[in-house]
Amino acid sequence: MSDIESELSTVYFDFDKFSISSKAESKITKAAELGKTGASAYNLKLEGNCDEWGSDEYNFALGLKRASSVKKALVAEGIDASRISMVSYGESNPVCEDKTQDCYSKNRRVDFKLLP
Repeated sequence: MSDIESELSTVYFDFDKFSISSKAESKITKAAELGKTGASAYNLKLEGNCDEWGSDEYNFALGLKRASSVKKALVAEGIDASRISMVSYGESNPVCEDKTQDCYSKNRRVDFKLLP
């Protein structure tokens, strides 16, 4: 499972956005292909995340919108919606804590996790 999970790419978002960029579309297509082949025995959990700007409530909602955008794109690529769950961590799950724009951009993301 970890081999497949390592092939799934994190999808990144622009500041205060939840729309899928053209760069992210290719990552989602690859994730959908993996979801139809090697990961077909697993369910997907989409974890929405944000940078620290905005209130906790706003960032929780934005993280969920980001996860929902990725879910819609995966369903459009042929993944069964019942195999996909979503959660938002808002700003509470940063991968980088430096106070730089580069760091903030790394936290605006949706991570893919495989569930048995």
